[in-house]
Amino acid sequence: MTKFGHREVHWSGATPEEHKVLKDIIADYFAYRLSAFPKLKKLCEAAPNFAMAHILKGYLLTSMGTQGTIPAATKAADRAADFPEELTENENNHLKALRAWINGNNKGACNHWDDIIIDDPQDLLAIKLQHFNLFWQGRPDHMRDVIARAKPMWDETMTGYPTLMGMESFALEEMGQYQEAERIGRLAVEMDPNDLWAIHAVAHVYEMQGNLDAGMKWLNQPADMWQDRNPFREHLWWHTALFAYEKGHYEKVLDLYDASIWPDTSNFYLDIQNAASILIRLEFAGVDVGKRWLSLAEAAQERNGDHVLLFTEPHYTMAFGSVGNSVQIEKQILSLNTFASENLKNREGRVAGELAVPICMAVDAFFRQDYKTTKDLLWPLRYEFQPIGGSHAQRDVFNLLLIESLICMEDYKTAGALLVERSARHKNSVSTKKKLDQVNASLNLSQTEVGLNA
Repeated sequence: MTKFGHREVHWSGATPEEHKVLKDIIADYFAYRLSAFPKLKKLCEAAPNFAMAHILKGYLLTSMGTQGTIPAATKAADRAADFPEELTENENNHLKALRAWINGNNKGACNHWDDIIIDDPQDLLAIKLQHFNLFWQGRPDHMRDVIARAKPMWDETMTGYPTLMGMESFALEEMGQYQEAERIGRLAVEMDPNDLWAIHAVAHVYEMQGNLDAGMKWLNQPADMWQDRNPFREHLWWHTALFAYEKGHYEKVLDLYDASIWPDTSNFYLDIQNAASILIRLEFAGVDVGKRWLSLAEAAQERNGDHVLLFTEPHYTMAFGSVGNSVQIEKQILSLNTFASENLKNREGRVAGELAVPICMAVDAFFRQDYKTTKDLLWPLRYEFQPIGGSHAQRDVFNLLLIESLICMEDYKTAGALLVERSARHKNSVSTKKKLDQVNASLNLSQTEVGLNA
């Protein structure tokens, strides 16, 4: 038996010591520690009959966001399924969730996790995995409801309670409940200063409130902070850069990009998202980013055709478009269309066809200087982006792309209107004010020219 908080968990096929090892690995996973997967791989080798260890291995492999890990994840699931008579109901449900996730049925996986959590509201692993998946489906309402349903069965003396609160904080932030999200997130960090998701949730609150100084202070960490964590740490540096961007401190953004956001080549989906969205924002602000797109485009090429996390797709297109690689864009959009047509009956296929394809086409058109097509594709979707996944802060890059396309086609009136909207949502954004001033100056000049020619 293994104890989580006040709850005893039975995992089949393992000794008490192996139970403890898996419990520690799960804690490492919650903390985004690099040690989690190496420890887990070693445990699976040492305890070949430990079904839950193999299930967790399958989960972690599938969470990497690439088709390249799916065969190994399938093998892990098959190994866990070798002991059907020994598996508990909880383990069987976890195995069903893993199978669904491996097959790209994220909604089905979340349904299985719902079953687990309703039966056992203290199964923090199920809550965390579902939270991750719901995030990439753009479903903060479901995220919030799961925590609200489970939380009455928890208290602050229980192991993992700060992790639960960090998830609650983020869900509340994405639902616009900023005051409560900040309160809960800060309390979670007080209880566990190592909870990166809670730190991340509070950073989102400050971003959405336009409280840039508070955000920069909150993320004012030493450059070598979180070196024992997985690539999620780069995402926190992305948030630090986002505050600097909104303040108009573009040199600081470049420094953060080089030192902490894209210090080495990577093909991990989150690194590509972070890097592409920062570089394109800087270019919108008129900053010369030099040759930084080149290594990013190479990394995106390695992942072209994955279609595991659809929010990543437009970032691949940004990287390809920035270096003029039309061949990779054609390959990507053809593959996305095929994926959409072959998966019309599930959510992922519909989102691919209705959102991922037109957004990628809009990005492609922008880099080809076909700004009208960018506008025509994005304008009908500008209140429909959420199902592609990610956060409000991440999806904002699509709004910025629409604004920039309007400016480039000299539709200053519409661009100015959207910038005024953005100023209301992103209070204190120096970058937006600068852009709005430029647009207003161009609009006034255009109106003057019309008067002189009348």
